[in-house]
This record gives sequence, C-alpha cells and structure tokens, in this order.
Amino acid sequence: MKNGSMHKKLAGILSVSIVILFAAIFISPKVTLAATEPKYHEWDNEQEHVGLSQLWFTDRAANGRIPVRQNWKWGFINYQGKFVIKPQFQLARDAFNQGVAVINRNQLINSTGKVIFQDKSIEYIGWFDNGLAIAKKNGKIGYLNTKGKFVISPTYEEGTSFYNQAALVKKNGKWALINSKGKLLTAFNIEDMDYGTHYRKSGLFPVKIDGLWGSMDYKGKLVVPAEFQDKIEFRGNTYDWGLHYNKYSAIVRQDGVIIPLDKYYLGLGEPQNGLWKIQESGEGIVDVSGQMIVEPQDNQKVILSGDGSYAVKDMKDLTSKWKFYKKDQSLLFEDNYNDVQAFSEGLAAVKINQKWGYVSNRGDIKLPAQYEEANPFQMGSAVIRKNGKYGLIGNHGEVILPTIYDEIVPLIERNTYMNNRIEKISTKNPLYRAKLNKSYGIVDSRGKIVMEVKFERLDFERADYYHDIDPIGTIRYAVKTKDGASTTAFNIQTGKRIFPKYDFVNYLGDGMYSGVPLGNNNKYVIFNSQGKEVFRSGIEG
Repeated sequence: MKNGSMHKKLAGILSVSIVILFAAIFISPKVTLAATEPKYHEWDNEQEHVGLSQLWFTDRAANGRIPVRQNWKWGFINYQGKFVIKPQFQLARDAFNQGVAVINRNQLINSTGKVIFQDKSIEYIGWFDNGLAIAKKNGKIGYLNTKGKFVISPTYEEGTSFYNQAALVKKNGKWALINSKGKLLTAFNIEDMDYGTHYRKSGLFPVKIDGLWGSMDYKGKLVVPAEFQDKIEFRGNTYDWGLHYNKYSAIVRQDGVIIPLDKYYLGLGEPQNGLWKIQESGEGIVDVSGQMIVEPQDNQKVILSGDGSYAVKDMKDLTSKWKFYKKDQSLLFEDNYNDVQAFSEGLAAVKINQKWGYVSNRGDIKLPAQYEEANPFQMGSAVIRKNGKYGLIGNHGEVILPTIYDEIVPLIERNTYMNNRIEKISTKNPLYRAKLNKSYGIVDSRGKIVMEVKFERLDFERADYYHDIDPIGTIRYAVKTKDGASTTAFNIQTGKRIFPKYDFVNYLGDGMYSGVPLGNNNKYVIFNSQGKEVFRSGIEG
C-alpha cells in the first residue's frame, strides 16, 4: 500500500511537471534558461504581470525604455536595443511611467537608473496613475507619489487606481471615494462598485448602496440614485435600462433623469436611432423619452432596424402580414413574408416560401428569394447560403465570393468594445473566417483571400485599442494544431494583415512595435511602423 501511494504521488508530480513544461513551450516564447534560477518572493497575484521563469522581454515601453532580462538581471533598453540602464535589478515588473519605474517590488528608480526610493517593509508598489501609485505596507493599502512619499497613509484594506483625481478605498468591508489628497468625498457606505476604465468617458460608475444600484461621478455625487435592482452602466452609451426597486422598469439617462414605465418590461439590446425594443408577453417598442411606440402584445414580434424603421407582426394570426413602418410610425409597406430581418444598407432579408431574398424600404424585391440563408449587409456585402454552401454577394446580387464554403462567419465584430474601453470600432472592411473541407482561412468583405484556407486552427484571440494608432486584432492559427500555433496581427478598421513575418506582435508606443520572427522564436525584434527592424535581441540568460 505504501509503495502504491508513493507511485501515485510520483505520477502526480510527473503529470504537473509535464503540464508546466508544455505551457512553457507553447505559451511563452522559447528561451534558454539559466541552470539555476534565483528564487523570488511571491507578489500579490493581482500585481504579478511577468512570468519570471519564461519571459526575457516584456513587450511594454514608456518613455522609450523597455525592461529586459539578461543573465537573470533586469535592465532597460531603448528602441535601438542599447542598454540605457544596465542589467542590475532582481525584478523590473513594468516599464517607466511618469518618470519612474518600480524595481525589486519596493524601490523606485529614475530615468538614469538611480534608486530614488526604497522601503523593504513595502510589499509592492503598483502602477503610477495621476502621479500616485497603490502601495501595500504591513498588509494595508496607501498611495505613494513618484518621490516615494506616502501622500495617503496605508490604512485601507483595498484600493483602486486614481482617475480624475479620485479613487475608491475599502475599510471595514465598505468603499468610499477619496480625492488625491486623501480627503473623503463620500462616506464608507458603498457595498459594491465597478471602477473600470470603460466608464471614464461617461464620467459615471456603478455603485451599490443599501442593496441597490445607482451611478456616481468622480466628485462623489450620486447622479443616478441607488434605487435599482441591477447595475446601472454607461459604457459610452447615454441611456441604460433598469429595474426599479418598486418593480417597474425605467429608462435611465446619463444626466440622472429617470423615465419610469408603467410596469416591468425587458429591454432588448441597445437603442436604435432613439427607439428601444422591449418585451413583456410579446415584443414592442418604446422611444428613449418613454413614449410607447408599439404596445407589447401577446405573441407579437418586432424587428427594429438601425435607421429607426421597424416591422411588426402578430405571430398567432396566420393571416396577418408583416407591416413595415418609418420611425415616425407612418406605414412603409406590408406583405405576407414567412420571416424578415432588420434593414441594413437599405435592404432587408425576407423569407418567401422557405427561401430568402432582399427587399428595399419600399417593399420592392431587389434580390429574388433564392437563398437558404441570408444575413445583413456589411460594407457592401452579405453572407448567404445556397445549395448548402456559403458565399458573399453584393447589394445588386453580384457574386463577390462563390458559394463553395462550408462556413463563413464574422471574425471580428463590426462594433465592439476594445480592451474594456468605451470607443467603438467602425470596420471599413469586415473580416470573415471561411471553412472548406475542415480547413480555415480568412476572407474580407470584398472577396479577397486574406489568409489561405489551409489551417487546422484559426481563431480571433484578442483586440488591442491604442489611441494613436488603429486597433490591432490578434489571430491565432496553426497548419497542424499538434505542431503548436502562431499568431498574426490585423488592422481591424481596414481588415489588412500587418507585419505577417512576425509572431506575438505588440505595440510599444511612439510608432514602434515588437514581435518574434516566424521560425525563430528565441529572438525578439523591435521594428517601426514600416516593419523596418531597429533591434534584434540575443539570449544570454
């Protein structure tokens, strides 16, 4: 029994070791590790940004100084690959920000590498924002300035970063808003909150007080009173839908105005041109001022388009027609379609005798009903299915991509939140993932083959939004999944593939990028917006 138990333990250890080994090979860049790696103290999990046993190069830059590790010591190089601060630190977690960088968890250095502050009793120092950084000392949170002085004493259980001269801190299990001098802007009465960057444009963030949700500004004013059972959110939108504690639904405006409705309705999606689709036992429409445009009825179905037009049908009445209306409620046309979709780019897909075609906003058949599936138009093209296969057509019915594919699905959403930021992306050239005989590729809205249909794996992985360049989408792909996957980068607005010779492309700032040359995964490269290399790393550690 003892030997059996020992064998199980050894097998378990071996299994964990194999998992870690594969993670190191396939997830992280391939680097040569030193024979004996120094031991590091564990940071708070939320503060750990770098897999120390894997990464040599961190892909983050500020003030043109990039943290790198050489022979198990960290230093900083410039865009040309020259060490401006020689490797000497046990740990350099982040790049420079506001003139300082955090090294060794509890020290600050200036741009020359000189240590300007250290305190061994500090457990960690966070990212500087608005001139202040969270610092944890003796288990409590406070805020340091860039000179290492505690501007706000470490007396709190938790804290957020500063934005607009305000931060949230937690004490005795509840939150309060403070200013950059540590002055309380509210009482410690906030039970829950969301201080994410996606609320910054609206200037309001959700808070929960006495079990109900409202919205607060950065001065501590409760603009939307805490009267709602669900979170009130303004993520670039100026309206939200909420269930009041008195059990009625309400439209909530960003300026704090509450527009109550007469009962509970479910708000569907977001407003379309000032109109909101709602649901009770059936569907209806209300405008953002609270006026009922289409009263919800049993078994009623509503299709609401982005231009504010809409279609209505009583689904329980087999003789009823689909009626299309302008936003002003005047009738456009009506007809006995089996099903309809919203208008997009002046055309709406309609189903006639089990086939789909497209009509204009006058009800004219523009594209005959001949498709088994029809989707909305995006930038002049739409995905359709015919004879069991998918292709792309133009808004005159012309073939943009022949119907030979087993699948064509949007690769990147046309409008989406990027990195939790509130800016929305308007794609000029939507991308689609195409499948043919178990292989995948990428096509664009103009029918161009952007990536050949030959990959066993092809997935949209993430999107990164940068204020000074277009957003970058990352695609992970593999000819054979068993051989490991690579990544490639796309300009989401144009649909154009960028820097196809490099894997793990990241934006460093100031028009500079980093990446790993395909087929040479132990060499990091820095290059400019034209793809010209200015630095190629060499691994010595």
